[in-house]
Amino acid sequence: MDANTTIQVADYVVCVVVLLIPTAIGILFAVKDAKKATREEYLFGGRQMSVVPVALSLFVTFMSAISLMGNSTDMYTYSVMVMTIYIGLSLSYVVGLFTIVPLFYSLQLTSIYEYFELRFHSRAVRMSALAVGMLQTICYMAVALYSPALGLQTTANIPLWMSIVIVGIIGTVYSALGGIKSVVWADAFQCFVMFGGALPIIIVGIKTAGGWSEAWPLAVKGGRVSFDVFDPDPRVRHTWWGSIFGAIFMWLSSTFSQSTIQRLCAMKTMRDAKISFILNIPIMLAYGVLLFFVGFAVYVYFEFLRCDPYEGGLISNRNQITPFLVMHALKDMPGLAGLFMGTLFSGSLSTISSGISALAANTVEDILRKSIGGFQESRITFFTKVIVCLYGLVIVGLAYVADSIDGPVTQMSSSVFGACGGPVFGVFILGACIPWSNKYGALGGGGLALVFNVWLAISGQMYGRKTRPLQPPSIENCYTNGSMLLQNATFTFVNLTLTTPAVQPISNKDPYSYGFFLYDISYIWYGFIGCFVAFISGALISFCFKNYDHTKTDPRLIIPILRKLWSLPEPEHKQHRQDSSTINSRSDLSSFAKELEISLNDFGLINNGQKLK
Repeated sequence: MDANTTIQVADYVVCVVVLLIPTAIGILFAVKDAKKATREEYLFGGRQMSVVPVALSLFVTFMSAISLMGNSTDMYTYSVMVMTIYIGLSLSYVVGLFTIVPLFYSLQLTSIYEYFELRFHSRAVRMSALAVGMLQTICYMAVALYSPALGLQTTANIPLWMSIVIVGIIGTVYSALGGIKSVVWADAFQCFVMFGGALPIIIVGIKTAGGWSEAWPLAVKGGRVSFDVFDPDPRVRHTWWGSIFGAIFMWLSSTFSQSTIQRLCAMKTMRDAKISFILNIPIMLAYGVLLFFVGFAVYVYFEFLRCDPYEGGLISNRNQITPFLVMHALKDMPGLAGLFMGTLFSGSLSTISSGISALAANTVEDILRKSIGGFQESRITFFTKVIVCLYGLVIVGLAYVADSIDGPVTQMSSSVFGACGGPVFGVFILGACIPWSNKYGALGGGGLALVFNVWLAISGQMYGRKTRPLQPPSIENCYTNGSMLLQNATFTFVNLTLTTPAVQPISNKDPYSYGFFLYDISYIWYGFIGCFVAFISGALISFCFKNYDHTKTDPRLIIPILRKLWSLPEPEHKQHRQDSSTINSRSDLSSFAKELEISLNDFGLINNGQKLK
């Protein structure tokens, strides 16, 4: 690449237009619904949302720039096996269709964590699940915000901190202005941008390599299109076993969230909610195929040019490989690089806006409900918008932390889902499947699973076996002065210089060899492990403290297909919103401490006369 290669005016125009449209949508709904200043309207759109926009919103909520950049990087570095995960992700929607959707839509809860108090009659269980769930959402959004910032640093020479601030502020503004309606419709628009923005990369990358007939042998020779990893060993990073079973639980742990339930409960009917949910299967499979071709195109492009930008020192982070390709392959096509920038923005904005809206709902409903109960609806709605802005600022600050974590951004986000989401989902399965399970099992099982999973994730990151990358493309043409595209690259990148990979400290242990079994377990199994530990240990603890007649359990709180198994009567077929404030409605910290004290006392961990400080 010569010294004059840079982002053009047309690229900035396209990117700005893509960014302004979601903001305009937020302003539109803010003006349109100005006279409907209620929490019901702001958080659920009056529960009159349409099928297709909600389906697209459900999809892009968890498919951000993380997937576009991370999966292509993963395939470039380790092979195509990462793409088989999308089969497991799609199958998770089949499981959710018979469990999560019918249960939560019939309850019509404002917060997903109300379920835990209704089911276990415990404020402690609810608040514990709330804390873990909100932590998971915040961490994931930080990674989602960090991803496009890396891309902009590469394509537009925009400093990392500035990119993070730009994306964070825009997502916060339109989320605060229009509520869930603006978020859903902006997500629908951004879904089309994400699909469209990836096509130029595929076309140009494969065309540069000489077309499909020439590109495919290059990928086969480099080992990037091998689908034959069937090893059942959970320490192997990506296998068919992990891609199916591990990915199902990993994605169930993520879809079991406030963002998902908030959209499902915003639908007009149960039928609409189920259709929106199941539509994610073909969308997910199509997106997986699209990302396969993106990763394929990225690899064959650099293999054909015989220049690996990371090994050659042209980029400082492997996650910048796809944006780096855009700078070179699309330099003679004004506007397409801007479309890619807009694609990165769109993916992250959808995740950030959805997460912020969910966090605001949790804060108002789960934490501050009693304190603001006497306020007017318009005042509560305004207060909710302020909370949205505050969470936006928090996420902007945390996005910088992600820069210190190694590995593809997809692995970062999946580790968060599994480590935090698995235990919470396991507690839900415990309560929704076993009528005689109780708060002791929920607190004990969930706590054990959370501690184990967090320890597993942190230890795996620090001490676990590293997956050996496949042979990268040569770097022989990275610095040539001839006709190759990657020459003189240092003139284009701010704060990026030609460097050799950092020298690793000398260690007696080979980082690519197996060590302690648990440290080496693949991140894709974290969700399954957390759910399994929470469910099994929770069931055993509940059995030990079994002093409850399961026939007295409200059948609405048990998964419909299991009610006959437990001889529970079918509830009346009417939709209504059940308010957990009628059961143990104590929302201050002192009541939580008291509840926790009672639970610990029942476990025999503290004396009857000892108070929690």
